[in-house]
Amino acid sequence: MKLVDRMKDEELGTALLYNFTKGYGQPVPIELYDVVLPLLYNDFIREHILSLTSLQECIYQGVQKDEHFKQHILEDIENDKTMTSKALGVAMIQRILKFEIVDTTMCGVALPTDILDLNEAIQLGKMFQNVSLEDFMTLLRQEDVHIVVLQSASVGKDIDLSQICSLGQVTMYEDTKPSEIRGRILGADIVITNKNQMTKEVLEGLNRLKLICLFATGTNNVDLTYCREHGIKVANVKDYSTTTVAQHTLALLMHLVEKNVAYDHFVKSKEYARSERFSYFDDVFHDVSSMTWGIVGLGHIGRQVAGIATAMGAKVQYYSTSGKNATSDYQQVDFDTLLKTSDIITIHAPLNDQTHYLFNEEALRKMKKTAYLINVGRGGIIEEKALVKVLNEGHLSGVGLDVFEHEPLLEDDVIYQIQDMDKVILTPHIAWGSIEARQRCVNEVYQNILAFLKGEDRSIVNL
Repeated sequence: MKLVDRMKDEELGTALLYNFTKGYGQPVPIELYDVVLPLLYNDFIREHILSLTSLQECIYQGVQKDEHFKQHILEDIENDKTMTSKALGVAMIQRILKFEIVDTTMCGVALPTDILDLNEAIQLGKMFQNVSLEDFMTLLRQEDVHIVVLQSASVGKDIDLSQICSLGQVTMYEDTKPSEIRGRILGADIVITNKNQMTKEVLEGLNRLKLICLFATGTNNVDLTYCREHGIKVANVKDYSTTTVAQHTLALLMHLVEKNVAYDHFVKSKEYARSERFSYFDDVFHDVSSMTWGIVGLGHIGRQVAGIATAMGAKVQYYSTSGKNATSDYQQVDFDTLLKTSDIITIHAPLNDQTHYLFNEEALRKMKKTAYLINVGRGGIIEEKALVKVLNEGHLSGVGLDVFEHEPLLEDDVIYQIQDMDKVILTPHIAWGSIEARQRCVNEVYQNILAFLKGEDRSIVNL
């Protein structure tokens, strides 16, 4: 049933609070009821809530409609408290809600009743399922801060950014050239980027800037020392893409190991149709279970990949680039041993002084001639000029690259000098980018900013 009656009385209020509780789906902290009637009695929210997807979007769209939207809701929360209390009392008397203590908090619980469904109230309850009252009130009370998003396209045009737009005055750019960065962030309180170089030269004199948020885990594009010395906090996002990158690692590897390009061509070219054999084995492939799988960088992603390798029956060994990751779950070896004894090597390390050109010509030549090399870490970990040289000399069975020294690749990039492209699979830095992972990334950036606005440090890397 659609809510059409706006009469502000206890009976309607009781029905709204009851349906909100149904939508919430679990015991409702008693204080949360104070915001229900003010929101549902607001003309804009009541008329549009069924087409909105989150509280953040409600606030953002409400402010677009009425610049004083937040102030009006805050005033109504205070003004409607008496009505809310009366409606809760009626609900208890009529035995449609009961109240009990859950984890030291008084909560409301919906009881069976014949009250009709009020869809707007149910939808509001669903929206509050993962939003605390404190977080919601922070969004309403926060004076508008100027947030500049420099690379919204880096997380895709199919991702919902409305929750970030609810946090302040947001200026959003799909992409930003190096020469445009400084001009676009003048006067910004918070900057969100992905790969833009946030150097001393870019940041110098921007006294208003207090937070840089990254749509990424890596922070090598930000001058962390300068930021620390000038009171600019830097927040990254971790673990949002662990399963996605591991999945892509496997996809690149199996594409090469199974010789998919050759066999796909055999069928599509109709050679298979002209063949007298029901199977064709001229391109030899091997069981992964017969191989030793070497992992460079045993962080969250490396461990996920190690689990996949183990499940496939491979022998797993790893090299820790930082020297900090140690576990008895898998065999730890030095770099030379990893190179010389692995049939597969997958890279899951960050780019830093220790890993830059870790796979130079000398290292690549130490690998087995029949080995497979997959890089989903950072491009600069492999010296691409050396990689092309050894590949063209017939060394290595296959290479999968999702990351490169230059991103995007240059028109005359050395990568295009690989003579046998069937031995490589190249993807444009997408290992992290399933739609679920990209939305998780944006959600985490939102939480980082929300925490900052509340005076909390969340995912800050330069304290």
